[in-house]
Amino acid sequence: MKSRGIVFKLFAANLVFYIIFFAIVISGHFFFFERFYQNERASDLQKKLSSFASYYSQQNFPMERISSVMGRFITQNHVQIAILDKQGQIRYDNPFKLWIETDSGERIAVSTSFFSDLSKLAQYGLQKDDRVSIQGEYYDEQNRKLFSPYVITKEYSPSIGTLPNNVNTERLEVVHGSIVSILLPKPGQWNNREGIMAAALKAWFPLPEEYSEQVANGEAFHSEWKEAVSSVQNLVFIQPIIVNGVTQGYLFALTPLTQLEEAFSALEMYYAFFSIVGGLLLIVVLSFLFSKWVSRPLLKLNQTAAQMAKLEFTAISPIKTKDELGSLSTSLVSLSSNLERTLNQLQLTNEKLVEEMEYKSKMEVIQKRFVSDASHELKTPISVVKGYAEGLVDFIAENKREQYARTILREANRMEKLVLDMLELTQLEAQTVKLKPVTFLLYELIAETAANMKPLSNAKTLNILISEDKSLLVVADPEKIEQVVLNYLSNAIHYATEGSSIRLDFELSRSERTVYVSVTNEGPKIPDSELPSIWNRFYREENARSRSSGGTGLGLSIVKEIMQLHQQTFGAENTPSGVKFYFTLPLATQFESS
Repeated sequence: MKSRGIVFKLFAANLVFYIIFFAIVISGHFFFFERFYQNERASDLQKKLSSFASYYSQQNFPMERISSVMGRFITQNHVQIAILDKQGQIRYDNPFKLWIETDSGERIAVSTSFFSDLSKLAQYGLQKDDRVSIQGEYYDEQNRKLFSPYVITKEYSPSIGTLPNNVNTERLEVVHGSIVSILLPKPGQWNNREGIMAAALKAWFPLPEEYSEQVANGEAFHSEWKEAVSSVQNLVFIQPIIVNGVTQGYLFALTPLTQLEEAFSALEMYYAFFSIVGGLLLIVVLSFLFSKWVSRPLLKLNQTAAQMAKLEFTAISPIKTKDELGSLSTSLVSLSSNLERTLNQLQLTNEKLVEEMEYKSKMEVIQKRFVSDASHELKTPISVVKGYAEGLVDFIAENKREQYARTILREANRMEKLVLDMLELTQLEAQTVKLKPVTFLLYELIAETAANMKPLSNAKTLNILISEDKSLLVVADPEKIEQVVLNYLSNAIHYATEGSSIRLDFELSRSERTVYVSVTNEGPKIPDSELPSIWNRFYREENARSRSSGGTGLGLSIVKEIMQLHQQTFGAENTPSGVKFYFTLPLATQFESS
């Protein structure tokens, strides 16, 4: 019985909703939509005419420019317009013209609107600077301003157009010249409605008394007007053109309502048919679908239970009905949500515990390595210090006391640097160091670091050459990058041949948005088999690159950790005359955009 009750409720509710909704739509269309659309069309066009009038009043257009602006407005808004003076006399009406400069230098406006075949004219391919001969007649023989074309002949092309049967041959003239400006209507855009524009101007000017005062105050208006001959219903717009607060003329616009009425009549017939035939068909279809709609909640509940059995809690949504199925669905969704949240919390806790254990294990390894390295690396300098200290205690010869003291001081400094490097490397490996990336000029940092190394390079009469690209902006932690450059440069100086050169080069890669920085010296090479190992702690190749050159053996390990923190590439490779160490840095956004 409940199943039948649900089916009945769904069937009745949807049937009532459909009937009410469809009745509202049909009623709104029949009684309100046509008027609403006309009002919206009128309001939109009135705003555009106001904007056009304001634009026109602020400009001082030549005739050719006015034609272009008016033609674009007509094309975009599907309306006819004319610009009138204060007495209602036409200043500009038909914008579609050819401007011809004759061989004698006279400029003639040729109206294209009355040409017999506008489609042929559009396909004729007339362009600016074309030489043409046009046979036609002037609108006004006294002013001789506007020329009506009948036959147009482009140089080296066949003629288009024909003479009318009733043409007055005495008024026919032929003009020759070059096209200065051209604006053609699209096929079907301009037709005998030009005559309707003339009729409208005759009917509305002088303005009726009820509108003349309104327009004199600078207020625009629009009204419906029926053309007597064709019985076409039109919307007429009159927009004052105001210059310095004074009405200097009017924009007169005309758009037909016949096309709208025909379209709405067709729509009304369509809706009438659809509401009877389509509505009955829709009810049948809905009745057929009701049975499946009723079974859908049960199938969905079964699917939800199966997902929960597999511990899959995603994409489970409740069935929103106010009956037992809806209540059961809500309970299942709530249970699913609670189970998913609990399992996620357990998983997060487990992952966090694993991370803490891994971190603790890593720290223990780092601590053991630090103690081991410290004891191993400090053993030798401590022995040296102890031996020389015992010599001082045993009252060695006076001339050796200063030598012993300097040796003790040198070894103490070495132990201090070793301990500091080991502590820094340990912090980097433990990832407790936080980078402070900023945008800086790469050249300034490189040049300053090279200047600090000048005493060491001068001791071996080395020449440090730096790339001249001073504009590169990069993003990184400048303090850490300075440490990388310092280690590379110190390493290059230690192993460079006396009197040679050290090059610091920059190579820009815009495609990868990086800068490739390299430090190259001239000196002993590193065996290719040993190159991957030089980044390890306390690594030293025992032949040419020995401990006698100084250093703690931790510099390249520190470089490795710094560059990994920056997520940039680094490395070393042999060159024909020495060794090149390199790393990359990301370009700054300001430099990329420049």
